[in-house]
Amino acid sequence: MTHFPCRAAALAAGLMFSAGAMAQDDPGWHGNAYDGMTTLFYGVPQSDHVEIALSCQAGSKAANFVFAFAPIEAVDGVQVQVTLEADDISLPIQTTGTLMQMDDLFLLEGEVAVDARLIDLLGSPGMLSVFVEDGAAEYPLEGALDAAAALIQACGQDAETAAIESCDLNAWIEAEGPAAQVIRDGPSANATAIADMPQPYEGYDGMAYPTASITGSRDGWFRIKEVVTNLYAEADPVTVFSGEGWVPGKALGLYVESPALLDRPADDAAVAVDFSDGGENFLTVDRLYDCRGDWVEIGGTYAGKRVRGWSSDICESQITTCS
Repeated sequence: MTHFPCRAAALAAGLMFSAGAMAQDDPGWHGNAYDGMTTLFYGVPQSDHVEIALSCQAGSKAANFVFAFAPIEAVDGVQVQVTLEADDISLPIQTTGTLMQMDDLFLLEGEVAVDARLIDLLGSPGMLSVFVEDGAAEYPLEGALDAAAALIQACGQDAETAAIESCDLNAWIEAEGPAAQVIRDGPSANATAIADMPQPYEGYDGMAYPTASITGSRDGWFRIKEVVTNLYAEADPVTVFSGEGWVPGKALGLYVESPALLDRPADDAAVAVDFSDGGENFLTVDRLYDCRGDWVEIGGTYAGKRVRGWSSDICESQITTCS
């Protein structure tokens, strides 16, 4: 577990704990509002045990995020991406590192919109995973959304204003688990199911998956306009879904033909993952996170490690390359 003094957190995130807050032995989610400042933190009130925190002034549309973690290059001003994940939701936060010398503590601080994605993440079942470089931490989300009520009321954005990123690409549908068995009318597991997810079919050489045409993304979900099956079978292709629907990124797959993943959707972006060494390692894609134009943010494993990054050199063909 990560601990950091409340005084240091107050300097970085404006945390304020009311005098009436009762300390307890077990950490949990707590929220507070005081003099226009609202906070949400995981830890123990009135103690030096605060592991992750958000705070904002009333009327602001972004919360200050603080996480105590020493990255590989733990120097003042270092830029580090922290990614929050829960259920189907992934939320990257760009942070800046600060060394608190008096407390021998390193803090990562950034901003996050108090929008539909954050609200859905806090309301997710199970655990919150916090990924930083090659490190990770997990926190139970029970009680998080209730504790965030003051933060959301003071600084939350209308869920409907969250932008949908537009894109134009194809991927196959490899649905597994109950949550991925339907197409929904919105980017949420709570949205209405409007169609069954097409199932794998017998192709030329074993099982094949239906192909979806993707037009946008939001909060780890992808907007589709069409699903075609039998592309790799002796029977004629069949359009099994047409219209507008949403599927989770973990139900989608494709191949990456570029030798690297980049850290943002641009040709001049820095390399996030390089797999051009020509060795025996292969990138295994197991989910899509986001898309913009012909770029897509991909998650998977490479050389036994979890990786993530952007590519526009992709291929949805299940029987040949696209180059």
